[in-house]
This record gives sequence, structure tokens and C-alpha cells, in this order.
Amino acid sequence: MRNLRRWGAVYVLVLLFLGSWLGQFFTQLSEFRSDQRALGQPFTWSDYLASFFASTLENWQSEWLQLVFQAVLLLAAKHLLFQADAEDLERIERKIDTIHEKVGAGPAGPERGDDAAIDPEPRS
Repeated sequence: MRNLRRWGAVYVLVLLFLGSWLGQFFTQLSEFRSDQRALGQPFTWSDYLASFFASTLENWQSEWLQLVFQAVLLLAAKHLLFQADAEDLERIERKIDTIHEKVGAGPAGPERGDDAAIDPEPRS
């Protein structure tokens, strides 16, 4: 059950992907058979599978291109939009360091900061 909670969205996406791919398979199969019948040619699986995988890979290529483009845009937006948040966080950390020093917890640095926050009493 824990695995389903943790990875449930992945399972749903895989099922949606497989369902849409099967839908494409059968829809394209029907269209391919109709085209073969209209042209008076016999249906062969090898011709159909070549056509099916060609259209699948064409579709995936455009989807991956869109995905990469969106990821690049989102990363650029993240750096632009959250730059102010990072500066605010640094300002808050400086204030917390000042409070640590005023209450006698000592300077909060990378080597002592966490221990001073957990146990503010000076050790002898």
C-alpha cells in the first residue's frame, strides 16, 4: 500500500500512456486496413507495424521536443522568479543568526549553528 501511495501517480500515468498507445494502435490499424482495401492491396502486419512505429516515433519526437523546451523555460523562470526568494531567505538567516547571538547561543555558523539551535545552553 505504501508503494502505491508513493508511486501512484506514476502508475496512473503509465496506465494512461498504455491506454492511449493501444487506442492509437487500434485506430491506426482500422485506418490502415481501410486504405489497403481501397487500394486493392492485401493487409500485411509488417507493413502495418512499420507504419505504426513510424507515426509513434514521430509523435514522441515532437512531444520530447516540447517537454525539453518547457523544462528549459521553467528552469529559466525559476531562476528569475525565485531569485528574490533566495535573497529574502538569506536576509532571514542573517536575522536568525543575530537572534542566536543575542540570546547567548553563540554565533550560528555552519559548524555550530544546528547544535546551538537545538541546545542553546553553553556547554562547559
